[in-house]
Amino acid sequence: MTDETTTRSDRAADVADFAATDTADQEAMAGLAGGGKLTILQIITPRRYSGAERAMTYLSESLVKRGHRVVVACKYNELLLQELDERGVEAHVLPIRGKLNVAAPFVISRFARRVGADIIHTHLSTASLWGSLGAKLAGVPCVGDVQWLNHKYWYLFADRLTACSHGVRKHLIGQGLVGERIEVVYNGLDPAQFCGPGDGRAVREELGLSPEQPVIGTIAHFSPRKGHVYLLGAMAQLVKRFDDICCLLIGEGRDEQRLRRAVGELGLEKHVRFLGYRHDACELIKAMDVMVLPSLVEGLGIVLIEAGFLGKPAVASDIDGIDEVIVDGETGMLVPPADVDALAVGIEALLDDGEWARQLGRQARSRMERIFSLDAMTDRTEAVYHEVIAEYRGRRGHEGKSETEGSR
Repeated sequence: MTDETTTRSDRAADVADFAATDTADQEAMAGLAGGGKLTILQIITPRRYSGAERAMTYLSESLVKRGHRVVVACKYNELLLQELDERGVEAHVLPIRGKLNVAAPFVISRFARRVGADIIHTHLSTASLWGSLGAKLAGVPCVGDVQWLNHKYWYLFADRLTACSHGVRKHLIGQGLVGERIEVVYNGLDPAQFCGPGDGRAVREELGLSPEQPVIGTIAHFSPRKGHVYLLGAMAQLVKRFDDICCLLIGEGRDEQRLRRAVGELGLEKHVRFLGYRHDACELIKAMDVMVLPSLVEGLGIVLIEAGFLGKPAVASDIDGIDEVIVDGETGMLVPPADVDALAVGIEALLDDGEWARQLGRQARSRMERIFSLDAMTDRTEAVYHEVIAEYRGRRGHEGKSETEGSR
């Protein structure tokens, strides 16, 4: 990967190389990951329970199942704490919120020593700033996880970075960070979570939707960068072709009132449903014929991975990150961002040809199982932990030796 803008074929090669590494080098990575059980301190400062929070939760549970001790330190978030508790992951609420909270690294440092952390793994920008400084004070290495197109300054003190996509890695390198410090670790899900009935009949019945009714939807925080307004524009065209089409908008956020006004202005009140934040979002995907993600920017798009595991084809923006999950014409369709016409055409094509849509869905599931599994994410993360710990201890040993020799 270079600092330069890459073409789709270049990005596809990146993903292919990643997948090849994940299969051909699996035993070697398992060897690295077998360096002993660790005490891992996860630091996160969640605003909601969304993509980054879910990725951390799934990873933590998987690490616990492999025998590691995982301790999560976070600011208060009821849903996150509930999820961690249900999954058997130890969690503590600490006063670490806010980028002006200069006491936070000292709080984290003391806590890391108290739990005997071997490594600190940070998630989200505030946690990464204070967590990496706290790691320096505690004398333990730190890995910073980057799930979005963040500014590099939040991650300067981490020993290593994990990026959720090659797109995020490219963004960080473009800001001057050294590529060797950044490891791509795709978010992964447990395929076993998606083995139940997938036809969505029960969900449709609950929502008052008929089995034959065309249903599309998206799961995303309501903010301009998620592109909901373009999906509504596409719906205004689709209702002319599918008079009973329904669009499910699952999420919440500051843009909700603007979107509700747009629905009224476009006359889509009978066709668009705002379902709010739903803990059972994956169940709602089962009711959809097509998942849509019209984002303008994206780190990866974990909802596309969920849809793929459920065998649902997707229409999504052709942007960095998303183009690593969706293979155009193979597992879904990629369309130019902010292009209402192209979005409508893509959705219409899948609704028109149910057999092709189902084929894309089957291929999507196969791709997710191959590249975006929870085991693959955990393998790669364990390998990073052990590499970073070994490098950190090696540096500390070398520094100690140099100080001893200098005092002679």
